Amino acid sequence: MNYYEIAEIVLGSIELFLTIVGLILIVFGWIIPYKQKVKIEENRQISELNMQKTKWEKELVDKQISQFYGPISAIFEELDIIFKRVIYAFGRKCIFDSEHDTLEKFSEYEKKIWIHFVETYNLPFHQKVVKIIRENKHLIYDSDIPKSFSRYMDYALGWELLDNQKRNNVPNFYEYRYLINYPVEFVEYINKTLGILLRRQSELTGQLGSK
Repeated sequence: MNYYEIAEIVLGSIELFLTIVGLILIVFGWIIPYKQKVKIEENRQISELNMQKTKWEKELVDKQISQFYGPISAIFEELDIIFKRVIYAFGRKCIFDSEHDTLEKFSEYEKKIWIHFVETYNLPFHQKVVKIIRENKHLIYDSDIPKSFSRYMDYALGWELLDNQKRNNVPNFYEYRYLINYPVEFVEYINKTLGILLRRQSELTGQLGSK
């Protein structure tokens, strides 16, 4: 094999090598941008999904505030303000105490004030709360129903039952008073949860506003 034949073989090998390298570069030049494109698309889809989840959570939180915890909290606040005025009118710390443990021991002035409060505010306000609970139980935060819910329903429905019985001449012990204590823990739960939801609402609004 002479010099020229060897040179041709070498040059042919070099050309083949360069061709293969070129093909490899072309393939990698296509693969790398493609992978980058796929990764970008995956990130975009993940971002859109997270955005949608944030929107869904925001919608749920808005409903929990506007249709459940907010209205109930506002009703309790109004009732508390009115009740304090009644307490002030009575001039003592408790409506029913050891010296006034039955309605019979009230003065006529006190009877009128108390009966007016019960019929005009106490019963109607609690009926509103019960209605909200019945219609929006699916909006309870974290789907966790605390024990104070049942205690509150016992209190509110007990008042309603006894009052209805009295109006229909059904014998009972009702004297515009229900012996079960007012479930303060339920009011505390409502206000505490409302605070949590309001903070979460602010966080979600900020997240949606920044995107």
